[in-house]
Amino acid sequence: MSTTTSSAPAGIRVFNALAGVTTLAIFLQAISAGVFMSFHGSDAGEPWVTTHQIVGYVAILLAVVTAIVAIVALRKSATGLMGAAIALAVLLVAQVGIGQAIENARGLVAVHVPLAFIVFGLTIWLSVRGAVVRRRLAGAPAAA
Repeated sequence: MSTTTSSAPAGIRVFNALAGVTTLAIFLQAISAGVFMSFHGSDAGEPWVTTHQIVGYVAILLAVVTAIVAIVALRKSATGLMGAAIALAVLLVAQVGIGQAIENARGLVAVHVPLAFIVFGLTIWLSVRGAVVRRRLAGAPAAA
């Protein structure tokens, strides 16, 4: 007797969970940036700069793990998600590198801030598209 399940494969569920947590980290990045920018010119914002840096590293780690899960679990069923997850990891590495360089080259803020919007948009797209793919895969007939 064979049974079919309507639940999505574990890979897409893990991917979606990681994409959601990565989105949360990027959201925390935006909040910490806004807070430390409000203290511009004073030492009171220094803890928020440190928070921004730490969350940036956490976001990279989450994005890399998300990309690895996408490569392993989604390479055949959702190549678009896989490519976007890899792009997010690369963009976050660049974003953190640019953020570190801002101390010596203030003009990089003009790249760092717009890139942050692109990164945030990509994380939201990954979360929404991941949910669509999960529903699609959940509705697909199970392999025998």
